[in-house]
Amino acid sequence: MLFMIILLGSVSANLTVPIWPLYISALGASPAELGYVFAISNAVLAFTPLVGGILSDRYGRKKTNVIGTLLGIFPPLFYVFAKTWLDLIPWVLINSLATALYSPIRWVIVADYSAAEKRAVTYSWMTSAFLLGATIAPFLGGLIADFLGISATFVLSFVLMFLCFILSLLLQEQKKTINRQTLPTKEKTKDQPFFVIAFILCMLFLVQAIGLSITVPLTPIFVQRQFMVKYTEVGILYSVGIGLSGLIVQIPGGKLGAKYSERKLIVLATMSSAVFLGLFALSRNLMESVVLMFLAYCFVNIQWPAQQDIMVKLSPPNRWGLINGLLATFSGIGATVGSAISGLIWDNLGMFFPYYICALMVFLSAIPVIFLRETNHNGRNV
Repeated sequence: MLFMIILLGSVSANLTVPIWPLYISALGASPAELGYVFAISNAVLAFTPLVGGILSDRYGRKKTNVIGTLLGIFPPLFYVFAKTWLDLIPWVLINSLATALYSPIRWVIVADYSAAEKRAVTYSWMTSAFLLGATIAPFLGGLIADFLGISATFVLSFVLMFLCFILSLLLQEQKKTINRQTLPTKEKTKDQPFFVIAFILCMLFLVQAIGLSITVPLTPIFVQRQFMVKYTEVGILYSVGIGLSGLIVQIPGGKLGAKYSERKLIVLATMSSAVFLGLFALSRNLMESVVLMFLAYCFVNIQWPAQQDIMVKLSPPNRWGLINGLLATFSGIGATVGSAISGLIWDNLGMFFPYYICALMVFLSAIPVIFLRETNHNGRNV
């Protein structure tokens, strides 16, 4: 059932991804104002997950997930009635609050349901559910927008989120038994205290989010201006470039992380992704842009199970909600900064520079991880 919740939630959210920046622009927003809308959204995403994580540790994962999903049902429907881009702001805030509550908690639920030695592989399967939705939904959303109008895409997003809410109500709470022998102790982590490990991971999430978020509001506008494409073609870019690329590497990524060095996997994959993110600006047609985005996000996504597994290895189960919220907070802060400056970079330096700066920031995000000590499956430094 958790697989279906993640899948439906992903389809609902990703239906509007390729058309959302174009919709905001059509309501009169400039590139800078477009960036501000994303920044406002990401500001909520930055600080709410930490509260949600603490609440989930205290009152249960299910309640937090249900409340967040309930809040997320209505914003897509009310986007349809906006007359200017400013009318979107209240619903953007509510939608971001909802996402910040339920999104990190679902990954904690994954940890609750999985054994330590199989956790990385379990994460890869559940991430595959999310990315399956991210593969199907952008193309479907763009197709619906071309043939039935943007409003129809938002209505379908509303319906799918409602179904996700029903399944969340039916999901059973899983009580995780804490094995004291596997918890990080002072003796096990004396060479690298937990707060140092948390700081390193937070820097990874922060700097990487700044880089990736610089291009998020701008990419649909970039390809539309460069190649004169329709909504459906923008949807194909996202379906293949982000959804399919992530989908095909999740299972291999989980297995590689479980078999080899998770730290090295994160560093090498992050630095490799930066190369293709920078080359995206030089694409000469839609096909090249799809290929370059595909390669970039293959490397971005192959490291995700390793990131999650390292995080839970070094945290006691009763703090998994807290650490998930903390990392989501730093990721949200990075996304807020990246979105806020995206339009300013576009307006002042040109449409290519956001991609160059994105590549630089993503490359730099890998550097702190070099100083992270490798761990085994019990969270012990090796």
